[in-house]
Amino acid sequence: MSLLRSRYSRLLPLPLVLIGWLMVSSVVSRAADRPEERWLHAFVLVHTGEQLADQDLWSLAMANYAAALHQFEGLAKEFPGFQPRLVGYRVQDLRTRLREAGESMTGGDHDLAMNYEEVIETARIGTKSRYHLDFATSYQHLIRAQWQLKDLLANAPEKVVAALEDQKKFIDEMTESSREWLMREPEGPLMVHDIEKDFAVAAKIEMGDLPSFRDIEPSASGMSSALFPDSLVAQVRGRWYR
Repeated sequence: MSLLRSRYSRLLPLPLVLIGWLMVSSVVSRAADRPEERWLHAFVLVHTGEQLADQDLWSLAMANYAAALHQFEGLAKEFPGFQPRLVGYRVQDLRTRLREAGESMTGGDHDLAMNYEEVIETARIGTKSRYHLDFATSYQHLIRAQWQLKDLLANAPEKVVAALEDQKKFIDEMTESSREWLMREPEGPLMVHDIEKDFAVAAKIEMGDLPSFRDIEPSASGMSSALFPDSLVAQVRGRWYR
């Protein structure tokens, strides 16, 4: 699934740009989807792609360009009256960038671009849901993005790992935050368990291998050991973690 220079490309060092994309994406998601916000999110993706291209990280840049193109194409379709000439220019410009980036990549780079683009999109949905206070949907997507990025970095060159270090920290923090908020809901502990278990089964891993996994205290089951025998509480927990 699914990089060119401009006068903006030297404004921020790469780590700040990566954080900037995620933070802007997060803040933008607090409100209803508006064309101005869609434009801003797409522009930050383009800017991040330029920064990555400047470091010859074409696979990562291409993923940002592809995600930005998806945003601009959606903007043109859903808000046809919003700056049509500028949106059209951006669409054509990104198609050119994608073609040129693709020519600079090897076969392995294409695989990396596809995997990274999936991380971007999954984290975007999780972050948007987080600021809409839908913590269950947010956690579902963020643990997936967290695992996808962990898997991507495990097989990536050291240069890529360094470039995505701040992005990894942000996703880790957002995942933990969504989990904590979800745990506070009436059925939160059970929802957290079900989300983690379902993902672990789908990914064919142990729940304990999830970066965000934490053992749930007996009281979180809703069964206090002051009212129920410890053995019964343990049975409930055992049912959760089977």
